[in-house]
Amino acid sequence: MRRHSRLLRTLLVLVAVVVACSIVSQVVYGPWLRRTADTLVLQSPMISYRYPGVYEGSARVGHVAATVRVTMGSQGITSVEFLQRPLGNMDLLIAEVVRTGWVLVDVVTGATISQKVTLKAIDDALMQQHP
Repeated sequence: MRRHSRLLRTLLVLVAVVVACSIVSQVVYGPWLRRTADTLVLQSPMISYRYPGVYEGSARVGHVAATVRVTMGSQGITSVEFLQRPLGNMDLLIAEVVRTGWVLVDVVTGATISQKVTLKAIDDALMQQHP
């Protein structure tokens, strides 16, 4: 009986520690991650000055990372391929970037951290020199 009670007490302490760590990470890490993502600056290069070719770029904020391969044609961005994909559905975002040829798409205002990191990775690729 005494052993059973000790085991139960140990399990309760372990659960309490896990819950406390989870709360601390949400209170500290979550806001830091959002603030850091909000400071990402998209330089939005003029697409018309880019040479056709394939460019790679990446961006990271905390644990959220994206690496992309951007293909440029004579008329602008023709495709964006993920080499490292962040969580979340990025299909609509990529379609809008390809459609407009512009990283400053309308979704930026309400963008998730994953979307902001994806846009920054595309921006990073477009800032690369001619291959």
